[in-house]
Amino acid sequence: MYNMDGTVNESEFGKLVLYAIPTKEAEEMVVSYLSRRVKNIPAEKLAQKIKITPFVLSKNIAVRKGEKIAQNLRDLGAKADFVLHNPEPKGLESLSQTTVTPEFESIHLMSEQNKSQQLNQPGSSRFGKRLITASVVVILISVLSLLAWQLYHLLTAKFFN
Repeated sequence: MYNMDGTVNESEFGKLVLYAIPTKEAEEMVVSYLSRRVKNIPAEKLAQKIKITPFVLSKNIAVRKGEKIAQNLRDLGAKADFVLHNPEPKGLESLSQTTVTPEFESIHLMSEQNKSQQLNQPGSSRFGKRLITASVVVILISVLSLLAWQLYHLLTAKFFN
């Protein structure tokens, strides 16, 4: 995690784990904090997910960002920790605190690296949504035109006969 000169090695990644939220007030603050960081999950769904702890918030997050988020969560009253993927053996005490089973559901926090990768991907979902919207509009216009044409013939047939 730390180089010989005391700086953080940015190339290392780990897990961000939320172990417990002791109070309702802390839970509300944690949900508010996480909902600002996670863009694709509504706050209500996020609140339901973090009720079952331990909960892996991110499976692959950079050291500096993971430690910062874990510290922010601890400041809000939650018990959270950043766990390196390949932690160096430090002793029995640190190993017992960082043991996490891989079967927990997780939320992937958007790291700077993931945001840049997402921005470079083509907007295929936007194109698909626009195509579906255009198709629906064309179908609605054709159905309304057909109904108007039939109504016109019904009304003109009564007046001219």
